[in-house]
Amino acid sequence: MHAVILERNKLVGRKVARLFMSTGATALSLEDPAQVAGALAGADLLCADAFDADLVAEQLRANPGVKGVLWTAEPLRRSLKYMIESTAIDHVLGRKDFESPPRAWETLMVARRLAHLGGLPPPLSAYLDWGHHAIELEVRTTADRDLAAARIQEFVGALGVPKRVAEMFAELGHELIMNAMYDAPVDAHGRPRYAGDRKASVTLEDAERPHVKLGTDGSRLVLQVRDPFGRLERRHVVDGLARGLAGGEMDQSHGGAGLGMMVCHNASSAMVFDVARGKHTEVTAMFELDMNLREFRTQAKSLHYWSH
Repeated sequence: MHAVILERNKLVGRKVARLFMSTGATALSLEDPAQVAGALAGADLLCADAFDADLVAEQLRANPGVKGVLWTAEPLRRSLKYMIESTAIDHVLGRKDFESPPRAWETLMVARRLAHLGGLPPPLSAYLDWGHHAIELEVRTTADRDLAAARIQEFVGALGVPKRVAEMFAELGHELIMNAMYDAPVDAHGRPRYAGDRKASVTLEDAERPHVKLGTDGSRLVLQVRDPFGRLERRHVVDGLARGLAGGEMDQSHGGAGLGMMVCHNASSAMVFDVARGKHTEVTAMFELDMNLREFRTQAKSLHYWSH
């Protein structure tokens, strides 16, 4: 894989290029947008700050085989329009400020998955440092869902973080489990089984049950929910989140006002959506524990959508 990196901060560009090259890819870092068009011959990937996203989108249209990756120090809403307009852009990486590179682990994960893994999702351990602690939660019934949300809150609260963080992650867990229990399951004809009434009590069959994992290494908190259906489409993620961030314009076709996506956005530093059509949808949410809530609310968020 060959990546062309447009980054006006030379030191940041070098760091990102080094991360890509550490995975076995080749990378060229440029500071001048005028050089990009001439550098794309043979490239697989074009990366840049969202400040240059118009140029990225233009070059992706002119080079259909090239994928795009953006990073930003600004609110995610400003980058979402490029994900909506271009299906070649599936990744937006948040960074602390314009003098800082995107998070190293996140950049490495994108680079390695694009170059070597064919987009296949990594295990939960890939999001955490060695020595982390993780648990799995059994969810089969509506009562199990509520117990799982309470267990998530208890797990996070035991880390000595502010109570609001524990509550926020419990709300996130509840939302993701609701989606996996009610929206995901379909019958043999592809018809939704439980989506008609999200307030009804449900008992899932063994083949319908979601897998719920929660882990921490003391610096990051990761929640992962996987359903065995693989029905979540890119537009449901991107358009739903855009609606939510825009104030919740109603869309009766799917996802209401995007409020569920807003719960995900507001409770995480990074969201990763992995969809294998007809096999699974896996949603992974990451929260940085070393950041206070004020910083967290204003930080740039990351969004990734993988489909295979």
